[in-house]
Formats: sequence, structure tokens, C-alpha cells
Amino acid sequence: MTSRTAAAARLLTATRLDRLARLSWRGLLVLNYHRIGRPGPADDPDLFSCTAEEFARHVELLAERFEIVPAGSDDWQVGGPARRVAITVDDGYRDQTQAAEILAARGLAGSFFITTGFVDRPRHAWWDEIAWLAGGDPVDLPPSRWIPRGLPASVGSTRYRRRLTTAYKNLAGDDGEQFLDDLACCTGRPRLGREQAADRWMTWDMVRELDRLGMEVGAHSVTHPVLATLSAARQHEEIAGSVRRMREELDGPVDLFSYPVGARTSFDETTRAELAELGVRRAFSFYGGVNGRGHDDPLDIARAGVFRDHTPEVVAAMAAVPGVLCAPSRHA
Repeated sequence: MTSRTAAAARLLTATRLDRLARLSWRGLLVLNYHRIGRPGPADDPDLFSCTAEEFARHVELLAERFEIVPAGSDDWQVGGPARRVAITVDDGYRDQTQAAEILAARGLAGSFFITTGFVDRPRHAWWDEIAWLAGGDPVDLPPSRWIPRGLPASVGSTRYRRRLTTAYKNLAGDDGEQFLDDLACCTGRPRLGREQAADRWMTWDMVRELDRLGMEVGAHSVTHPVLATLSAARQHEEIAGSVRRMREELDGPVDLFSYPVGARTSFDETTRAELAELGVRRAFSFYGGVNGRGHDDPLDIARAGVFRDHTPEVVAAMAAVPGVLCAPSRHA
């Protein structure tokens, strides 16, 4: 987020001119958060949206200006001005429980999407492993099936990590473990052990606590692959396995799903058919945009990402003028 955009957002909120801007749209804006806190050496920094203190300020500014509704609500399509905001949180990291507590303290409901395999068998997510493996002194990577033209260390640490993450998303498919093994071999850094991941993810008791606090809880696959890169059989395992596991643990209906990564190319007709077969009512993408009142695709509800460079004032401005500030297709 450029300093010019941040400065304009501060002016917009300080002068309350955002009240006028809010009259320019109708529908539902769904904001998508990921991690709450600050990254460590075994974390992908791009997955961090804000600290708990910043999240509380985001919620305060949004609640002052909009009606905050659960992402699964249908209310935004009927009645009233229908300028509503939903707050969603993906993955199931333990630090995200702070967001639920902040929302519950205000009597608000957020929507949390859980990667069930990370709760059942804690391990480091592939994006965090990539951040770790790329986090030492970068080395030149030779051409390979993953990076056909190779990757020079001279591109800089952030671009180096992000290009590896993109390569995984586009090419790993069912061979994600091989990708990480090959990367570890090339960089000379050991892969992270499962025992180091025990405290990273929520437990099922924590997931049930989300439900008790009044949050919506949905599924987010078993291991967070890019679904469209998988066979139909593997998509079934990831989607049905996640939805059914959530229903078991919550002992009730679970009919919301968010697509891992969430780009336009991250899900396909096979994905949609699987969700429909399972009775999933609404599924969420993650490539920017706002949902107008006439939105008629329940299996592609647009979400806009909140990232570390978004100040509280920028988040409020995003909601005031989503057609401009929520258009970029940043996704994770």
C-alpha cells in the first residue's frame, strides 16, 4: 500500500468524507484476514494481516461506519441500504482466536475457515516451509521441473520467496512434498519437523469455542492445496474430507467453504460440483472485489484481502470505496 494511498485514507476517515463515499455502493464487502500477530523465522510474512491491537481498531472503525454481518448471511441482498461488511479469517492458526475474542466482545460474528488436517495432525503449512527454506542466505536455484528457468539469488529475498510460493501453487499439485524436499536439498536447509508445529494450530476444542462465541465456522480443505491442480479424486478427498470432519466435530451443519489460495484459477467446475454435492451453500474466493446486491453465484463470493501494509484507516477506506481499493487481485 503506497504512502499516498495511506495518507488519503487517513484524510478520508479523519474528515469523515468517507460518509459520502459509503453512499456510492450497495452489497456486501467481505474482508479476508489470515494471521494475527507478527511473523517469526518459520512464518510466511505475507500471511500476517495485522496485530491483535490493529485488528481491534479495524473492527472499531468498521462497526462505526457499517453493519457487520456474518459472511453466510443473506441479509445484504434485501432491505435497507445493504452496504454491509463481513469479516472472514482463513486457515485455523491458533493466533486467530484473538480475532474471535475481539469480535465476540463487541457482539459481532466473524466467519472462520479451518484447514482440518492441520488441526488433526499439526504440521507446518507448505507456505511457511517455503519461507523457512528460503530464509537463509539465498542460493541460485538451477532450472528444474518447478522453476524451469531457475531462480537467481540476486532477485532479493522477498521476490525469491514469493516466486517459490508461486511455483508451488502453479506446479506442485499432488507432488508438494517432493517440491519441498527438492527445495531443502537445493538450499541446504533442513525441513521443519512436525513436533515444531504443535502449537501453531487450533485444537478442536478451540474450533468449538469459535462456534460457542457465535462465530460462523466453515471448511477450508484438509491440507490447503490449490484444488484446481488436483485430480477429481483428490479434490473429493480434500473437500469432502474437510467438510465432513467439520460436521463431525461441531456436531451440526457446516455449509460454508473458502477456497485455498482463492485465485480465479484455484477452483474449477470439478470443485464446484463437489461442493454442490455436499450441500455447501456458499463458497468464498479471494481475488478482490465487492458483491453487488444482484450477485447470483453463491459458489464464488468475492473477498478482498487485508495485509500488513493496510493501516486501520486504509481498511476503513477500503470499505468506503471498495470498487477502487478492493479491486487488486492480491491473494494468498
